[in-house]
Amino acid sequence: MKKTVFCHCIRERICRKSNSFITVSYIFLSCLHFLYVFLLLLKNIDLNYDEITKEVIESSVKIEENYIESSFANEKMRYLLVTPNVDSFENIPCLFLFHGLRDNCGDWTDRGKLLQNYLYLLKRGEIEPMIFVIPDSGDEGQSWYSNYKGVANHNYEDYLIKELLPEIERRFPKSNLGVVGFSMGGYGAYKIGLKHIDKFKVIGSFSGALSIVRLSINRRVIRILKYLYIPKFLFSNPDKLKFLDIFSSWGYKILEEDPYTMVKKIDSKLLENKYFYASVGLEDRVNHLMLQQWIDIMGRMKKKNCIFKGYLCKEEEHTWEYVARDMCNF
Repeated sequence: MKKTVFCHCIRERICRKSNSFITVSYIFLSCLHFLYVFLLLLKNIDLNYDEITKEVIESSVKIEENYIESSFANEKMRYLLVTPNVDSFENIPCLFLFHGLRDNCGDWTDRGKLLQNYLYLLKRGEIEPMIFVIPDSGDEGQSWYSNYKGVANHNYEDYLIKELLPEIERRFPKSNLGVVGFSMGGYGAYKIGLKHIDKFKVIGSFSGALSIVRLSINRRVIRILKYLYIPKFLFSNPDKLKFLDIFSSWGYKILEEDPYTMVKKIDSKLLENKYFYASVGLEDRVNHLMLQQWIDIMGRMKKKNCIFKGYLCKEEEHTWEYVARDMCNF
């Protein structure tokens, strides 16, 4: 493991032509000026977890299910805490993991194969012991890890930063912190990580919604979006209406919560000695334009001269199975 990041890169790297010349040409032309990043099409592989039995997991880690009665969200907020069976937690890195839309914290262990990946790499000496903090997002998995602009007592970002984070810091005061997420969780990881850059050493995303303007509208309108008002009556889709409840109908308020915009505005000095990761499936380019959002954020990271790694994962779509296969690349 490189001591400055949370996981070592163990992967099968395959650099061969895609079945779709057009797809590869599009990615290649879009990314030519991002050569500072090690950019390859990766063919992730399924690791053999046969040796990581239930008994091995139970003897290697302790899993706590904890709750916080949040004063910011008016919910009883659940989080899982995974700690290694070691004599001391001093200086052990601590990683927050955010799940996707309508998922829950248990999906990281059940579907994302977090513990199997962790113990597989740990056994081979590729990483050192780690602590994992895995919160539910709140609002039935739909909070976007945000303070709602249009609904009272739905301040989930405040819960994370003002209640959960201090609790973890009290328990592990000397741990370096990182945050990573999948899909909606990738958005949350980048947004919260950038807003509170003094707290986090590593920020990562697996197919995250890193440019919510492109996700929800179109990147071409970003320059005028701050002047726009988007009324709810234009939409019947519940996800669109939820989006406006969370981020507001006002364009300038949406931009305040957009990682793509945040990277542009943040002082480059604050990003020094911070480590960023983002991967995306090559096939994840239709429903929510995750591939296109990945390309957007790559450009912004380059301009900021960030320490950044980005990977295109061949034949991968927007699934937890992709996350499980790609986790060892982080």
